[in-house]
Amino acid sequence: VVAARDGVRRVGDVAAEARVNELQFLWPWYWPALPLLLLVPFAVRWQQRRSEQERARWLGARAAVLVGVPVHRRRRALLGWLALLALAIALLQPVVPGRERAFGADVVLCVDVSASMAARDVAPSRGGAATAQIARMVAAAPQSRFALVAFTGTAELVTPRTADGEAVAAMAQELQPGFLAQGGTDPGAALRLAGELLAGTPGGAAVLVGDGEDFVGGGEAAAATLLQAGHRVYALGVGDEHGSKIPVEVDGNEAFLQDGSGAEVTTHLERAALQRLCAAGGGRCVFASNGDELLRLHDDVLLPAARASALQRGELAAVPCFHVPLLLALLFWMLRRTVPEFRR
Repeated sequence: VVAARDGVRRVGDVAAEARVNELQFLWPWYWPALPLLLLVPFAVRWQQRRSEQERARWLGARAAVLVGVPVHRRRRALLGWLALLALAIALLQPVVPGRERAFGADVVLCVDVSASMAARDVAPSRGGAATAQIARMVAAAPQSRFALVAFTGTAELVTPRTADGEAVAAMAQELQPGFLAQGGTDPGAALRLAGELLAGTPGGAAVLVGDGEDFVGGGEAAAATLLQAGHRVYALGVGDEHGSKIPVEVDGNEAFLQDGSGAEVTTHLERAALQRLCAAGGGRCVFASNGDELLRLHDDVLLPAARASALQRGELAAVPCFHVPLLLALLFWMLRRTVPEFRR
């Protein structure tokens, strides 16, 4: 029962976050004048002071007896300011995309298949954890379209954009270290290919799935180029910052990858590098822990962003939601009216 309650609560939180991410304003021509509403409390306070001075001049010491002593000024001012703020938001005409038809996101999954993805600092391995997350996401998002790109020192299209989640999940299982013969790690090559795949598709997204290694150093520039083209870059970081050795097969036996000097190579999750890349691409970075981070990224961020972009292009109907802040404004004002202004 507790688990069920937690599940319902989580679904509700996700739905609420998604609606907030989709919220937009029609921004009518008069919106620059709305901040002037926030100056109203100062004008009211100035008028109150003038009234007090007038009462003191005409009534003198009897003012406190006849009118009363002002009380709860800060509380009344706060409630009045909140009411005006909610009213200003309502006047900006907030809208959310309509739900009259299924709508999905266009996502290019750029999966690292370099040797470091064989590291076992996450179970069963970095590559195994990545493909499991991809399979879980595409199975739960039939309305979205996904493409698969594998990359090491170069990038290669594995699956073109399709809504066939089973095909994407099946091909993702093949994306293990060694899928591409060339070594090295160049996420920039994968992002450039993603840009070509998303050309002509406004509001698309590229999701880099890997440990953040970049031996070429072109990832951030490629992410910035994608952002300029109207597509955001996100990332799923897989691995551990403490590092792990890279298992390889030598003469039928398991060994660990060595560098030119014979020392065993240790690979680390490059958390900071992934965060910089996502910042350059206008997106966000999540890190694998419980197995559903990629699915939540799709539901909480990618899909709402795609719906918001479609709303701007007129592909989805705009559903007004000004009544919510308008109701809040009324409630705040009613609460202000219940707070006494004077006490005798």
